[in-house]
Amino acid sequence: GWVRGVEWVPYQRDSFVTPPFAGYVSGHSTFSRAAAEVLARFTGSAFFPGGLGEFVAPAHNFLAFESGPTEPLTMQWATYYDAADEAAISRLYGGIHPRVDDLPGRRIGALIGSAAYERAQAYFTGTATPAAAAPDRD
Repeated sequence: GWVRGVEWVPYQRDSFVTPPFAGYVSGHSTFSRAAAEVLARFTGSAFFPGGLGEFVAPAHNFLAFESGPTEPLTMQWATYYDAADEAAISRLYGGIHPRVDDLPGRRIGALIGSAAYERAQAYFTGTATPAAAAPDRD
């Protein structure tokens, strides 16, 4: 629901500084999607080896600033993209980003991941050319 800005706090420690300005593209959305793109292209499959990626969060021994989970929690993903999406959504659940910051990050990450993979391939095959220098900024 709607919360007045002066009353809103993220689901984080009190010492966590959340920017007091309008939204910006989520780094978790961007970087995790870029990684998913690279891994899928590098391995030749979007699926985790063996068909399933898994992470277990042990009971009462995982979260840093609160107790939980109360019992072991197993997270599973079929594809690198599934894991990337969960990393992206975590920032919405934590109150760090509004939903509008998520999808642009995923789109940008897909472009960056594809470009990074192509650039790496050019180096691996010996066909890389020098990158254009960034323009000087005053």
